[in-house]
This record gives sequence, C-alpha cells and structure tokens, in this order.
Amino acid sequence: MLASLVEMLVRRPLRRVVSPQRRGQIKSFLGLPKTVLHADWHILSTIGPPEEPHVVFDIGAHHGWFFHCWLDWCPNAEVHAFEPFPPSYQAILRQYGVDPRVSLRQTGVGATVGEQTFYVLNESTVSNSFLVPNREVWESVRYNTGLVTETTVPVTTIDAYVDQQHVEQIYLVKIDVQGYEMHVLRGAEQSLPKIEHIFVEAGIQRLYEGAPRFSDAFEFLTARGFHLMAMRAWHRGNHVLMETDMLFRRNGLAPPVDESVVKVMENVG
Repeated sequence: MLASLVEMLVRRPLRRVVSPQRRGQIKSFLGLPKTVLHADWHILSTIGPPEEPHVVFDIGAHHGWFFHCWLDWCPNAEVHAFEPFPPSYQAILRQYGVDPRVSLRQTGVGATVGEQTFYVLNESTVSNSFLVPNREVWESVRYNTGLVTETTVPVTTIDAYVDQQHVEQIYLVKIDVQGYEMHVLRGAEQSLPKIEHIFVEAGIQRLYEGAPRFSDAFEFLTARGFHLMAMRAWHRGNHVLMETDMLFRRNGLAPPVDESVVKVMENVG
C-alpha cells in the first residue's frame, strides 16, 4: 500500500515535470541505476534494455501499467498503446496524453477492421474481453465477473495500423487481450517479419467461451518463424495454473546456441 501511494503521489507527478534525460542525470548523481526493470516484468530482462530508439506496441493497455514500466526501463521507446474500453482509455489519456513518446488509440485489435461487441465485466474490468466469460470456469476458480454488459467498440488490425502509420520495425508487441490473442495474431500476418519480439498472455484455464489454449499461440508463432524464449505462469494458491505469459523472438536475431553454455534450467509455474 505504501509503495502504491508513493508511486501515485510522488513518482508519477515528478515524471510529468522531469524529462527522462534529467531523471537519468539525477540518478547518476545519486549513484542509482540509470533505468530499472519493474519486477512485474522480469521475464523481459533478456531482451533489454535497448538504449536506441525503438517501437513498442501495447495491445490491451488497460491503464498503461505495462508501457509505464517499459518507459521507465527504456526511456527512448516509442509506444503505440491500444485500449478499447472508454474509461480505461480516458485514464491513460489523462496520465500519458501529453507524453510525446506515447501514441494512444481508443480501439481494440483483432483479425479484421470494423466494430465488434465488447463485454465489460463490472467487477473485473481488467478482464474485459471480446469473448463471453465462461461462468462455470470463473466460479470454479472463485472469480467474480459481476454484471456483464455489452458495448460496441472500433477494432483495427496490426497489419492495417502498421500500413497506415508506415511503421518499419517493431521491437516488441505485448498482447494482453483476455482470450482474444489468436485474433490479434491473425491480424498481424503481414507484419510479423517486422516484429522482433512478441510477449503474449494466453490462458491455461479457459475463462472465456471459445478461448484458445496457450499452445495455440505457441504453434502459430513457431510455424511463422518465432521461437519461445521464456515463460511464466501463475495460480491461485493451489498449483492449478491459470494463465501463462510467453516471450517469443523472431528466428535469426540471435544464434540458436551459446557454445559456452551447457544447460540453463528455467522454472515455469
């Protein structure tokens, strides 16, 4: 609680008035690391921090926590954030609307361009989705959706956006869309050669009707020239895994084997 209050009352206001360059100078003077990766995103430690300018897509930005942490770690990033739910979009607009590094889009991302029904979970808006919640699974894991309402939101695709904005290269695409990840990936077929890394949340328990398994994202991306770099998963105290985050890298960006390393063990779960 104290850390959250410090973040809200001290750090965020300071970020608004102190440039990234000036913050770096202050940290250097105090003997602090120039940038720090938040513990929430330790899984990304192997791919950064890139110091050169680079592009990041945050798909399913909610209140902007992911790209907020990424910009702390990589202040030279150019972020394109997509959030279809109006209250969440307004929240990130208030916080980051004047940051020249951030382009905010009030739209969902899927496999086709147009409009779609969006399901709002009134007691868990972080779990809003284009898919209907599976109440049986939610109840089995002691989750509560609250009242589920419907709205209509605009939807674009990664391919359409990349073409419209003339994006040449994307360092990282983060996808957190509550069961809709395969639609996002299918709408990025033409852009995949421009993407270096993909960080995608995928379900192990099917919390939504028609949601894919995490293995579907794995098979889709490995068939299209990506390899899995790292995974993390979480459970609700009973070791029944709920969801996994998977980090993929496009083949050819690094040698497949480091000859100096015999074996490195990675824990998932």
